[in-house]
Amino acid sequence: MLMRATYPTAEMLLAQASEIAGLIDFGPKGFREGLDRLLESLRDDARFSEEAAAGVTPLLVKRLVNRLLIEQWFAENPGASHASIEAPISIIGLPRTGTTALANMMSLDPQFRCLRPWEQAEPCPPPVLATEANDPRRLSHIAGLEAMARNRPDLMAMHLFDADASVEDTEVLGLDFAAQQAVWPVFGYHQWYRDRDMRETFAYHHRVAQMLQSSRPPNRWLFKAPHHKFHLEAVANAYPDIRFIFTHRDPAKSVPSYASFISSLYPAGAADEIGLETIGRQTHNHLLIGMQRAVEARGRLGEGRFIDVYQHEIDRQPIETLQRIYTKLGLDLKPEVIDAVRRWGKSNSAGAHGTHRYTPEQFGLSVDQIRSDFGFYIQAFDVPVGG
Repeated sequence: MLMRATYPTAEMLLAQASEIAGLIDFGPKGFREGLDRLLESLRDDARFSEEAAAGVTPLLVKRLVNRLLIEQWFAENPGASHASIEAPISIIGLPRTGTTALANMMSLDPQFRCLRPWEQAEPCPPPVLATEANDPRRLSHIAGLEAMARNRPDLMAMHLFDADASVEDTEVLGLDFAAQQAVWPVFGYHQWYRDRDMRETFAYHHRVAQMLQSSRPPNRWLFKAPHHKFHLEAVANAYPDIRFIFTHRDPAKSVPSYASFISSLYPAGAADEIGLETIGRQTHNHLLIGMQRAVEARGRLGEGRFIDVYQHEIDRQPIETLQRIYTKLGLDLKPEVIDAVRRWGKSNSAGAHGTHRYTPEQFGLSVDQIRSDFGFYIQAFDVPVGG
């Protein structure tokens, strides 16, 4: 049994970030609640070794440093806060339902502004279109992916990694310490995140998007964020003309697949210490609550904002599926994008990078129970099950 690890206090982290950046303005103060809650949950729930805990602190400090640099950037570029963002798109749904494949394909279209992993991890200075291909942040990220492919081929079988495609906005939301933080077993924090009023967080999200697009157009953002389902109305409050692409798959497959994926990303020893059944139960309940809230919010926001897509359509008929999406968005799917998607598909077909193996029973779950609990969702969207 691991002893609870120790972490710096919030005040210590703030002081360290200020010393690194040479700045003191962290911007809106609402992030402090999330920082305090995350530190509390790390201490009470995570069961990390001291070595694993030591790896947490640099990320927290980096987020604080990024906040300081963002505030400095806006002080020097105040006009950016008035920049428009045109009809963004967010790909949502349960995780492991084709969101990544769809986002990677749509990211090949230059009419969308993608939220890339390397730029949200270190957003200042914002990338410049003319030089981004050789941006040191991008090259470093690519090198990291290459190392992961060598050292963790199991992860490559589980997930599609692409330096230039939209990925989950974990680090943008993390700037406000209001990210889902799924790859840490901070279950108390997850509950706080689910219940948080996220309007101010997504207002800050909008602010970061304005900065990132300042030297790298276009301004039509493509977000890939299954977790937006928890707070759809807060997202729409920040982005009034946003549209949602809602992906669907049998939850008896997506829920245990997600439990398998996130537990594989926990720091060494954490999954064994917590137990796969606990991880499975927490994952199931978390996603179930998220879907309940998404269905309820969808009813209030109106069907016109949503486009429904099924994973089997993405896998088997990608071009036809994209054409349907684009038609509903009122956009043109250009021949050169179709060609790029076909090339991408040849390299990223199912099983191209290995096979992700898991069972619900590993995580104390059963097919029948998952489908029963998610019955409202399966029925509402006519989700195919089995097969």
